[in-house]
Amino acid sequence: MLKFSGQPAVPNNVQTSLQSLVDNAGLLSPQLRDLLSFVRTHESVHLFVQVLDSGTGAHGNTGTYVSLPEAPTGTLVEEAFLSGPALLLGRHEAFVKVTVEAGPGSSPAEAATTLLHELELHAAPAVLLLQRLALTAEGDDARLGLVLDRLRRTDEHTDLDRQEQYVRSAARIRAAAQDSATAGWAAALLNRVGQDATEQFAAYEAKSPDKDEASPARVQWLIALIAGVGRAGPDAVADRPRPGPRKARARAAAVSGLDPAGLLARRLTERVGMLDAVDEARAVFGLPVGTVLDLYCRQLVPALLAQAPGHGLDDVVQQVVFLKYHGVPDLVALDAVDAAGTASPPAVAVAGSWPPAGLPVFWLSNRERGSWTQLTGLPEALQRARGIEHGSLLYLDGQMYKAAVRDTKPDRDLQTTRFFPHTATGAFVALVKQ
Repeated sequence: MLKFSGQPAVPNNVQTSLQSLVDNAGLLSPQLRDLLSFVRTHESVHLFVQVLDSGTGAHGNTGTYVSLPEAPTGTLVEEAFLSGPALLLGRHEAFVKVTVEAGPGSSPAEAATTLLHELELHAAPAVLLLQRLALTAEGDDARLGLVLDRLRRTDEHTDLDRQEQYVRSAARIRAAAQDSATAGWAAALLNRVGQDATEQFAAYEAKSPDKDEASPARVQWLIALIAGVGRAGPDAVADRPRPGPRKARARAAAVSGLDPAGLLARRLTERVGMLDAVDEARAVFGLPVGTVLDLYCRQLVPALLAQAPGHGLDDVVQQVVFLKYHGVPDLVALDAVDAAGTASPPAVAVAGSWPPAGLPVFWLSNRERGSWTQLTGLPEALQRARGIEHGSLLYLDGQMYKAAVRDTKPDRDLQTTRFFPHTATGAFVALVKQ
């Protein structure tokens, strides 16, 4: 099912702009058109597009959910994978929800750009996942493998194929609107899409953990493609060869002589992220994903958590931070802490890497945790600490901060930095989140 809805307070010209984009679905990328056809004909997979009058300007987000049949709410696919994989294996409904916030100040072309961005970059791969899940038999571990592969993907903003389709779709809409009443809107849409694609791709490519030496060439190729379709239409090609694909993500060094539990324990010690560790164990030992998940979440993580009190980490926040430091996702860490004490820790050997090497560790008090920010003051624990030097790094409640130290308080604080008196030294200290 495909459903489009908008709040009554959304300006009429914005509603009309977004409806025009939906009406032009036949001009979207071939893959997205095929997926929309699947959604329209498959009773358990849905795509909802909702337009809200909130926020300032136009912003969007896309979420992918699964639920029991006819349940009133859904669970994010990532949360289901981490905490309730049985929901993915069994009979379920699934939906992709695209939300566009078109608040005060948003223009029709800006809102349409936001919706096209969400559909081409985010909704298309999300619906593709749901299509593959729907076509895989219930109970088949391959469903969990599909979700694992999806969660390990590179950020969609750095997917050159999706960015190309995003730009070409806007170009097709402009070409179809020439000499019509919507020609100006379509031209503005293509111009904004080109700007958005360039800015988003360049920004995410620069900070991507998978960045490689070909990254600048990928950015330049996309810029050239945008210029080409702007001059010659949706089928134009860039004036340079397209760069090759990213290099495959490097795995941690191979280990020998370990069983699955030993491999996962080693990766926890090395603070390798859970998804990468599970994927490696699946590949090395040929195990079902569900088996590896169970081993990781029900044996390795509880065994690691049992070491936290020995480090003086007794409250929930400290223990969750301890697990997250070792690569355990939030939800798995919370589940493990909630279940602690209900059974004896598994007898699995796993060595922790706490505390962070070379970093002083501080904790907020229970009173501070509800309201403290780096702009409200220095935490009590930090006030008593000596050895805080200008430029030094510290670990506070699971977040990394850099200290700025001055002998006197500056006449003016920056918007994101504020200096406060430091009791132990008499200096003035500001914390900057890293």
